[in-house]
Amino acid sequence: MQAVNATATTCQRVKPPATPLAVEHADLCFGDDEFAWRRFRERLLDRIEASEWSSSKPPEMITGVVDMAHHALSASSCTLYLCNGHGHRVYYKKRNGDNPARASHARTSTLDGAATWVMQHRRPIVINEPGDRAPLQGQQFEPLDTHGARVLCIPLLADGHLLGALEATRRKSDEAFSDHHLETAQVIGTTASIALENMRLRQSIEEGYHSTIRALASAIDAKDPYTCGHSQSVAQYSMVCGMVLGLEGEQIRTLETAALLHDVGKIGIDDAILRKPRKLSPAEQGIVRDHPVIGAAIVHDIGSLREVVELILYHHERYDGSGYPHGISGEEIPLGARIIGVADAFDSMTTDRPYRRALTINEAMTELLRCRGTQFCPQALDAFAIGFTRYYNELPRRPRVLDATGYAPLPIR
Repeated sequence: MQAVNATATTCQRVKPPATPLAVEHADLCFGDDEFAWRRFRERLLDRIEASEWSSSKPPEMITGVVDMAHHALSASSCTLYLCNGHGHRVYYKKRNGDNPARASHARTSTLDGAATWVMQHRRPIVINEPGDRAPLQGQQFEPLDTHGARVLCIPLLADGHLLGALEATRRKSDEAFSDHHLETAQVIGTTASIALENMRLRQSIEEGYHSTIRALASAIDAKDPYTCGHSQSVAQYSMVCGMVLGLEGEQIRTLETAALLHDVGKIGIDDAILRKPRKLSPAEQGIVRDHPVIGAAIVHDIGSLREVVELILYHHERYDGSGYPHGISGEEIPLGARIIGVADAFDSMTTDRPYRRALTINEAMTELLRCRGTQFCPQALDAFAIGFTRYYNELPRRPRVLDATGYAPLPIR
């Protein structure tokens, strides 16, 4: 069986081009492709987050805030609304008779009732009697407390940033909220705001970290104009594979980082070899095959990257054991490395090289399927085929050839 080599002599039956076709696209490493990739990544991570929300428990810190407010304010229900730029995260806890309450969570794109007024005006409101609802009149929403419930709601603010709102309710038959309850809620709100702002800052630092990783990947790709944008493409293909396989959000983010850095070892490879316009000699191929080991060594001692070391090291291993650098096979190869191997090969085959033209998408997909179970892990390959078809219209575009007649890619189930 002919093997697909992602680094050198992929599919030699294709005739070489008369002139290099990809040089003119070299500036795309730092152009519109980066913005398209960021938009796609945001949409994908939002879907991952939505999936996690449907299956995971609220974070422990959030649950603690809701529990504290629920107990301290003797509330029949307590709700924490958090703004996230794409709607609101909603955590709530409701007392059901004498049964202990349990914190739950949901998402919503719009809010109504007291929480909306509080976040609009950035000040608290207490509703004990019908007359207390006066500030809410004339708004384009109706308060949630249509059955006469008592409501205490405060904004959550940190350094001028609106983070959300904390709302407690009592039944009409319960004791009214007092100034003391309002003061208690504001103390809880201040504590919660500090903790939430710290979470936001950590997320901002993590995003800066990922931006640095992407910049490093672009710098590596820019060593060769023919591989410009390659690492980001491998990352986006790997992420959609992870989505299809139902990986958890953190696993997909690790997979993304590993895919972006899978070729970091090429920093240690002579540019003359990487840019060579002809087929590499056996000795040169041996040098290029060192890049997974070099890459793993580079990231090994970086604490935040330890989880990606094996994915970088083994992404050129083959399912039948004929790959490199260690010749491991099957389930011995980490799933993430198997996924990256498929994504890497596909992007390489569908990109022009000095010594050959790119394959069409359908030709490349056919070649991948031909090597299913030998070079490529069936699980990873099937996920790639499904994910590529499912997300085809959303994937950021690099110069690609569909097929000889210009039709869309073959649907693969």
